Amino acid sequence: MIFEKTVKPLNVCPMQNAYAELLQAVEAYIKKDELNDAINALFDFDQQTQVNIRKDLMLFAASHQQATNMFAQRLIGNDQFFQEVARVRLGLLNLVETMPVRMELNAQIKSLAPNPPTPNDANLEKIISGQNYLLPINWLEKAFMASRAVCRVVCADGIGTGFLTKEGYLFTCNHIIPSPDRAKTARIEFNYEVGFDGIAKTLTTYELDSSDFKASPHTEFDFTRVKVIDRADAPLSQWGFVEFEKEIIPSVGENVTIIQHPGGADKKIALHASKVLNQFNQHLFYTTNTAGGSAGSPVFNIDWKVVAIHHAGKTDESGGFVINDKGERRGGKRGVLVRDIFKFIG
Repeated sequence: MIFEKTVKPLNVCPMQNAYAELLQAVEAYIKKDELNDAINALFDFDQQTQVNIRKDLMLFAASHQQATNMFAQRLIGNDQFFQEVARVRLGLLNLVETMPVRMELNAQIKSLAPNPPTPNDANLEKIISGQNYLLPINWLEKAFMASRAVCRVVCADGIGTGFLTKEGYLFTCNHIIPSPDRAKTARIEFNYEVGFDGIAKTLTTYELDSSDFKASPHTEFDFTRVKVIDRADAPLSQWGFVEFEKEIIPSVGENVTIIQHPGGADKKIALHASKVLNQFNQHLFYTTNTAGGSAGSPVFNIDWKVVAIHHAGKTDESGGFVINDKGERRGGKRGVLVRDIFKFIG
C-alpha cells in the first residue's frame, strides 16, 4: 500500500511549514552524506513533534558510528564501509518520507485522547521498581560490535551458532561440531543478517582448520574450539572478536543477552525476559529466549563480555534442569561457563 495515495493532505499552518522546511534540510544533509547532522536534526524533530522515531535514530546512529570506527581502525575496507553508509542513508531517507504520515496519525490520536490530569506531585521523574535500567547510549554500539563476531555454523547434519575470538578461533558447542572430521566439512557464515533497509547483507563464508581442534564432550563442557582459515580477500579481522569474563559470574536476577541464529535463521538478539536463575557447578541457568540452532551462542553479561556458551533448554513440563545442590529443578536455558571451559583448556 502506498501511503501517498491513502492519506488525506495535511492542513497547512505556519508550524507545519516549519516542520516541512526542517525535513527538507534533513534530506539535504542526507544527500550530502552529512549523516550525523541529519540524525541530530531528526532527534530535534522527534522532540518537537513526538512522532516516536527515537529508537530508529539510535540504531541508525550506532550503525553509522560502528562503521566509521571500524573503517578508521582498518577492520573493514572501502567497499564495505560505503555499503554500510549507503544502508544508513537509505534508512534515513525512508524515515523522512514517513514523517507526514506519522504527524497526521499523531494529530488524529491526540484529538481523540482526553486531556491528562495535572499531577499534584512536582517530582515527576522517578526510577520505578527499585532498579535503574538506564544505560549509556554507547551500550548499543557495543552490542553491534559484539554481534559482528557471531556467526552461523553450517554442518552436513545441522545448523548452530558460534563466535570468533581475537586469536582467530571459532567457539561453538561440541554437539554441533563433535570431531575434527566434522570440522573438515563444516563452514561458518558471517553477516547472515538483515540490514536497516530490510535487505539481506552480503554473506562471507570461511572453512575450518581441523588440525587445530580442541573439545569436550557435550556431557561435560560441550564446547568446541577450532581454528578458522583466514582469507586474504576477506580478512577475519573485519568481524572483530568477543571478549571473555572468566571470573565474575552474573548473579541471580541479573540480565544476560544472547546473540544467536535461532532455527538457523538470520541473526537475532534476545533482550527481554533474560534473567539469571542460578549458577550450579559449570552451568549458568537463565530465562533467555532461544530455539534450535541457538546452541553455541555467546551468553553476554551487561558489559558485553561472554560469560557462558549457550547449549541447552528444557521446559518445566519436560522436567527442567537441576539448578542447585538441593536437587531443585527448573525449566529454563543452560550455558556452560567460560570459566570452566578455560580451566579445561588449560
